[in-house]
Amino acid sequence: MKRLCCLLFLFSLTAWSPPQKEVDEYNLKAAFIYNFSKYIDWGPYQKGNEFTIGVLGNSPISKPLAEIAITKTVNNKKIVILQFFKPQDVTFCNILFISRHNAYAMDGFLSRLSQGMLTIGEAEGMSEDGAAFNFIIADNKLKFEANLKSISTAGLKASSELLQHAIIVDQ
Repeated sequence: MKRLCCLLFLFSLTAWSPPQKEVDEYNLKAAFIYNFSKYIDWGPYQKGNEFTIGVLGNSPISKPLAEIAITKTVNNKKIVILQFFKPQDVTFCNILFISRHNAYAMDGFLSRLSQGMLTIGEAEGMSEDGAAFNFIIADNKLKFEANLKSISTAGLKASSELLQHAIIVDQ
């Protein structure tokens, strides 16, 4: 009987999934990220056969991004999802999503990233700290901030079509 209880307990842990509201939020964020890629001029940073999206920190966004990567491409390039757990592990990726669950301080980290990397955060103040885009919830809706200086510093250009939907933030 004890063994059965332990097995049921272990199964309940592995069968746990995030609340539906969180799942919906991250599905939407993943779709936003994919669509951002269509409205960024990557300039000379369109090298290679793959378009990489990195995730820094544990995040429920990894699963919906992986699902997008199965069926979609960016500029006819296969999408590859990379997972980073510490800032010092980050290697070049076209888009770096920085999870609010990231336990590391971002002081100075964003300024050390390679040219051609579009940074996207989801924590209060990330745009002011240097992320190119940052997801926020305003009026119970998912919206995004854009830091034009950070986009430019990364050597990228965002289309006016994308920026017209953004909340512009000064760094």
